[in-house]
Formats: sequence, C-alpha cells, structure tokens
Amino acid sequence: MLLPESKWAREYCAIFTTIFFPWLVGPCEVKESEFNGRKENNVVHIKKCRVLEETNCVGMCTNLCKMPSQIFIKDTLGMSVNMVPNFDDMSCEMIFGQDPPPPDTDPAFMQPCYKLCKLNNKHQTDCNSQMKKKDHLEIS
Repeated sequence: MLLPESKWAREYCAIFTTIFFPWLVGPCEVKESEFNGRKENNVVHIKKCRVLEETNCVGMCTNLCKMPSQIFIKDTLGMSVNMVPNFDDMSCEMIFGQDPPPPDTDPAFMQPCYKLCKLNNKHQTDCNSQMKKKDHLEIS
C-alpha cells in the first residue's frame, strides 16, 4: 500500500488525477462529496470521457477503462476507487475511497450497447459478458 487510507490520501489522489490524466480521459475537475459524514474533495468529475466518446462502446468503457483502473489503483496505491460512468452524457466520476460494487450488481455492467457502437457488428456476445465471466471465475 503506497498511501494509507485517509482524507489527505483521497484528496491527493483526486488532485493527482486531474493534473496527470486529462490527456487520457479529457478535461476533469475535483468535486466535493460527503465521506463518512464529512465533506471531502475526493471525487474527480470527467466532463466527457474520451474513451467513451471516441468508441461509443459501453464494453470498451467498462472492460478497458473502469475495471482495470479500479483494480490498478487499488492494487498499486492501496486506494479503493469506484468509477461511475454516465452513459447518457458520457461523463464519469471517480470516487476515491469508495469500494466499487461487484460486477454482477454494478449498474455500469447492466448498460446495453449503444446503437452507434463502432464495434457493435463485431461483438460475438454482450459487451460486458467477458469481464463478468472473468471476475466471477476469480471470485469463485
């Protein structure tokens, strides 16, 4: 664990993300939220995610960004993070210090493919089915 879980660590991760990740995900800003009854600046709001906007693919968002990022940040920094994509406006929030729900109950994995998905015709199965199967096998 690189950073012990604390208000300072959660806010540091949020600020770090807004400084070093815009080239990858697009413009983002730190937002305030309530954490254990107190206000913290631990949320990164990505105004329009480049991954989602460029691909128009729910599966690319969940399988190539959301899940790997959550796992990497937790395993590398020791910081839990829940990435909450908004498939209507293509924004996303990264909530530092919040454990993500399991893939089988995560609303992001319940989202159907976009009609304009650039990979829609190449899918052999549901976009999100492969990540769910992989996680289920690791949990079992």
